[in-house]
Amino acid sequence: MLYIRSVAREFSFRIHLWLMLSMIFLMFCTPNVVSSAEKYYYYLHISSFRLEKKAVKNAERMRNQGYDAIPRRERVPNKGYWYRVYIGPFSSLQEARLKRKELRRKKLAEYVAIHKKESLISVDLEERKAPIEMEKAAPKVSVPREVTPAVPEEPVEVPPAPEKPPAAKEVPTPVPSMEEREEVKAPPPIAPTRPPARISAKPPRKAVEMAPKGSGRNMGRGDFSLGLRHTFREVQTELTKRRRITSDGTTTSIENVSLKSEEKDDFPTKLHMDSLRIRFGLTDYLEVFADIGGAYRELSNLGFAYGGGLRLNLFQVKGGRFRGFYGGLQGEYLGGGLEYEYSSVTGNKWKKETDWEEFVAKGELGVARSRFTAYIGAVYFHYREDTERELLENLPASLTSFVFQDDLEEKESFGAYGGVIIHLTPAVLVNIEGQVISQESILGAIEYHF
Repeated sequence: MLYIRSVAREFSFRIHLWLMLSMIFLMFCTPNVVSSAEKYYYYLHISSFRLEKKAVKNAERMRNQGYDAIPRRERVPNKGYWYRVYIGPFSSLQEARLKRKELRRKKLAEYVAIHKKESLISVDLEERKAPIEMEKAAPKVSVPREVTPAVPEEPVEVPPAPEKPPAAKEVPTPVPSMEEREEVKAPPPIAPTRPPARISAKPPRKAVEMAPKGSGRNMGRGDFSLGLRHTFREVQTELTKRRRITSDGTTTSIENVSLKSEEKDDFPTKLHMDSLRIRFGLTDYLEVFADIGGAYRELSNLGFAYGGGLRLNLFQVKGGRFRGFYGGLQGEYLGGGLEYEYSSVTGNKWKKETDWEEFVAKGELGVARSRFTAYIGAVYFHYREDTERELLENLPASLTSFVFQDDLEEKESFGAYGGVIIHLTPAVLVNIEGQVISQESILGAIEYHF
């Protein structure tokens, strides 16, 4: 009987481990496969000119600063032909964003836009009459090599050594447990029937009990877990500052824009976030956790997201009528980037690029039992967002670019949340949580406890 239970426990562990490794593999490897099938190149558009010589001069100036600048003649809808200057290419959106921040920090360009291209761009020799020296000085752009994502090797499972049969297996009478051996010095001459059955029935109940090791819903000391989390949320934000940046190809103007009170609340932020959370128990009452993953409005534009925090359990009732009742505190930081295109109420098409960050403080009360945990609480929510909105069509007359730079904060700082945790097995649990008022969000997670 013990051998059958051991085999069943080993099989359950292998199934859980295989499921967790498969989910982690799909989470990290699937986006790479998709990106390798749809390869794009990213360029920074730094200036536009009507005259070719000004574009060539600007490109040479950027090359002297150490940047791969490319002047190119392009047709702008409803504006005719313009000479644009690009810097690139970059193999990833993140790399292009870092270079854009570098240009702004060095004040080499007032307006910088990121363009996604399906192929490499170069100087059009047929449409442009540039000096031969400039063509020779232009650096050659090498095509970034596509890296095939490495497929993790399957873990080699070593079957555990079979348990040794009890020494008293040959004796026809039942063998007393270790607890019975400490109380009874010699086995009774007649094998009892009912007492051994009652005593042997208690240990199995304790073996399958799934009470948490830590306090409340914290990890136990020295324990850790891996969890896959998906969150969809909508944050009601308030516009606190707006600047308008326009360019006609030769000059760039920046001015502050005053807004009416009813216009400040028309900019909610919606996003999906997939992340891997690692939890570790420092003590039975204190744990730390870290999140890493991606935020997106559409899967084609995935931004990096990261964060972490800690959870402190204040108390837990150990017995009596209110057994399992607990109270705790949690602090958390999250940050990331987001990019997508959308159409406004007037029908214009815009491109939104956002860098966001938030700080969350929570206080909760709940009940933790062996197979489930339910909790509710209050939350303090501080959210900040730096956004650029670029108009992609229907530009005003005589303008080649039109951009809004916005600073946004949360509309409501206080909210409420609640959730439930269900233990599917002693090692696997499912968590569902929702939040209202400060933000409307729903979270689903699955965790494996080691």
